[in-house]
This record gives sequence, structure tokens and C-alpha cells, in this order.
Amino acid sequence: MARVGFIGVGRMGSALLTGFINKGLINPESVRIYDRDPHVMRGMNLHTEYSAFEVVEKSEIIFICVKPKDMDDVLDEIRDIAGSRLIVSIAAGIPLRRIEAKLREARVVRVMPNTPAMVGEMAAAYSMGRRALEEDSVLVGSLLNSIGVAYPVAEELLDAVTGLSGSGPAYAYYFIQAMMEGGIREGLPDEIARSLAIQTVRGAAGMALATSKSLTELIDDVRSPGGTTAEGLKTMDDRKVHESVAEAVQAAARRSRQLGG
Repeated sequence: MARVGFIGVGRMGSALLTGFINKGLINPESVRIYDRDPHVMRGMNLHTEYSAFEVVEKSEIIFICVKPKDMDDVLDEIRDIAGSRLIVSIAAGIPLRRIEAKLREARVVRVMPNTPAMVGEMAAAYSMGRRALEEDSVLVGSLLNSIGVAYPVAEELLDAVTGLSGSGPAYAYYFIQAMMEGGIREGLPDEIARSLAIQTVRGAAGMALATSKSLTELIDDVRSPGGTTAEGLKTMDDRKVHESVAEAVQAAARRSRQLGG
């Protein structure tokens, strides 16, 4: 099993790492981690290092899971040790060419994952750098697909992926929270409203995955003319909820492009 390093083990880095370990894809004994905030690494029961340089020195595959604003500092630190290692970046908006310009021999892959990786329900996409090998694509694809679904895409589409599935879990939680609030306003106890809202969204997603019906057809299966669902959907249409959500995806994608300069 390859020696794997993680530079950055915050929310997204730890989600990927936990997902891979839970699936038995990487051996915890072979993992090296570093985060600039030492408190983040406490309690992880993994080999910690004192620098990003040391993580790269002791690893064959390195996941760089830092914020976009910290990416150049990390690349400058590891540029003399990276060699031809496989580098997987999850930094939103940072293009492959920018990483490859700093790490002149490295095989680079850019990934846009999301936090449900931690529970094996990730939605992701990835793009290969110009020096990446076919076996790198197979390896990264198999790792990612083991904890959800992941699609190879052209790099110019990763900003759209960022807006949709990268940021998307927050939109889903936002919607669940709003449904819960509606139930509470109608008299349901908090915990019952929360459970019903979560299970309803979970069940609807399961139905959408399990059937060949379109989303419009699934909506119509629940909506009856003049019924309760029709009244609720009319309110959402009146408030332009559909358009607002679509625009939220586009706004996040635009921000991803801005982060890449």
C-alpha cells in the first residue's frame, strides 16, 4: 500500500482521510499528516510531521488540502522535494498550470470533492495535469469513487463542479434547516421536525437515484392539482426559490474562478 501524505487536515482534508481509512483503502500506519494549526491534528492517532516538506519527503502520494490563499506557500515549501511524486490538490480555483509551474516534475491531479466523503457519500470531479499518467487517473478515480461518485472532467468545468457539488452540501443543509423551521412554526417539537426534514431529503435523494424518472416527473408524483404540495411549490415559485438556488451555484462557480486569479 502506497505511503500517503496529507498537507492540511481541516474539514475537507479530514473528510477525505477518514473516508479512505474507513474503506480500508489506505493503512493508517502509512499516512503522514501536517497542518499549520497543530490543534487540528490532535486526537487523529496518525503520524504527524512538523512541516509540509517532511510529509512530502516521506510519502509517495500527497493530498494538498489547504485553503487557496495558502497554496503558494505550500508549493514554495515543497518544490525542491516534490520530484515526480503524485500530487493531488483540492484547492478551489487553483489551476493545474499554476501548480505545475512550481512543481516542475510532479504528476498533478486537481480534485473538487465535498465533505460527505466522510460518510462515503461524496460527489466529486477531477482533472489530470499534463504530466499525470494513465495509472494516476485510475488510482485517483478508484480512491474517489470508493467514497462516493467522481467524474473525470475537463479542468475548465471544475469551477462549475465547485459551485454545484463542492458547495452543494451547505445548500442542502440550508434547505433542511428551512423545512425544519417550517415544521417548528406549525407546532412540531424541534427534534421531530429535524428528523423528519433530514429523512425526507434523504428519502427523496434515494428515490431520485433509484428511478429512471426525471426530476419533473418525481415532482409531479407528489404534487396533486389543488393539493398541499402544489400550494407549497407555488409559494416557492412565487419567491423564486428555483432561480435563487441556480444562481447560488453560479455565484459559487464565479468565486472559484476569482480564487484562481
